[in-house]
Amino acid sequence: MTDTKKSPTIAWIRNKAENRQYHISEHVIRFLMARKLTIQETEDAISNGKIIEIHQNPMRGDSFLILGYSGEKLIHVMCARGKNDWLIILFAYVPSPPMWEDPENRSKLKGKDMVDRFGKCFFCGGEIKEITVGNFDYRLKGQLYVIKNVPAGLCLQCGEK
Repeated sequence: MTDTKKSPTIAWIRNKAENRQYHISEHVIRFLMARKLTIQETEDAISNGKIIEIHQNPMRGDSFLILGYSGEKLIHVMCARGKNDWLIILFAYVPSPPMWEDPENRSKLKGKDMVDRFGKCFFCGGEIKEITVGNFDYRLKGQLYVIKNVPAGLCLQCGEK
């Protein structure tokens, strides 16, 4: 059950977006760079949208899927409360089949894991293309590690890796 004292409301989310007190994820940045969405469209979707799903995670806390519009364009925005009481915009995309039956309802994908065996993106249902990432770097205990030629999958619709 969600602790409503800690969970943001749609009013809180709208206020943070309106006052530009948010951070955007790499996923959203890729959509902006590919010109699939704009910051204004994402903000519009939050300002007139409604929460259609709440995803609970014991480690990261709750995240909220908002369905909103920018003009006639339907947009999903996944967001969460971040550090220092800022909004984190995790994902922003246009909902489409096969993941979405319609903008408010997921398709009935029985028993599917996050990694779909048919090469479809978990987040948007788009086609996955196998790629090789030249360099993958991360830090562990202050040490930088670089792994070269990492196999990965790239969603052709939303850009998620």
